Amino acid sequence: MGSLTLTKENRLFWLGRYTERVYTEIRFTLNQFDRMIDEIPVEYDTICKNLGIPNVYTGEEDFCRRFTFDAQSPFSIRTSAEYALGNGMVLRDTISSETLAYLQLAIYNLQKAEISEAPAVELQDVLDDITAFRGSFDDFIDSENTRNIIKTGRAVERISLILRLNYQRSNLTKELQKLLNRLYKTDLTPVQSNLDYVSAAAFEEGAVDDKILMHAVENLFQI
Repeated sequence: MGSLTLTKENRLFWLGRYTERVYTEIRFTLNQFDRMIDEIPVEYDTICKNLGIPNVYTGEEDFCRRFTFDAQSPFSIRTSAEYALGNGMVLRDTISSETLAYLQLAIYNLQKAEISEAPAVELQDVLDDITAFRGSFDDFIDSENTRNIIKTGRAVERISLILRLNYQRSNLTKELQKLLNRLYKTDLTPVQSNLDYVSAAAFEEGAVDDKILMHAVENLFQI
C-alpha cells in the first residue's frame, strides 16, 4: 500500500473528518433553518450540549447563523472548512491542486452564504463542492491506502455526528460497517478494545451503549 509518515496519516484522517463535519453539519443546519421558517423551535441549547460546545448564542436565529458562519468560533462550520482547507493545502502534492480547488470553492460559497438573506442556495453549493472534492480525490489519488485514510476519517466523523445529533440514526449500522470496510483497506493501527466494540455494534452483537460507542469510534486511532 505504500508507507506514509504519521504526520501525513494524521492530516489525511483529519481532512476526511473536517470535510464530513462541514457536509453533515450544513445539512443538519439547513434543517434547523427550515424549522425556523415553519415556526418550530430550534432546541439549540440541546444541540450545543450534545456537540460538547458552549452555548454562547442569544437565540435560535443567532445560533443558526453563527454556528454556520462565525470565523472567530472554533466550533463553527466555517472554521471546520478552514481547517479542511489548511490540511488540504499541506497535502496539495498528495491530493492534487484540482482537488484542493473544491475546498477553496467551499470557503468562497460559505462567504457568499454569510452575506445572503436566504443562504440556502449558497449552502447547497458548499455541499456540491464537498461532493465534488470527494469525487476528485478518487480520480487524482492513485494510492488506495491514502484514499481510504481520508474515507476512514469521513466515516468516523459521520458516525460521531449521527450519535451526537441523533441525526439519520437509521443509517448507523450501515455506516459502522462502511467504517470497518475502509479501515481494513488502510495501514492505520486501531486501538483493539475500541475496534472490538465498534465491530460488535456494526454486526449487532448485543446491546449498544451510545456513549461507549461514540467514545470507541472517536478514539479508534491514536493519530
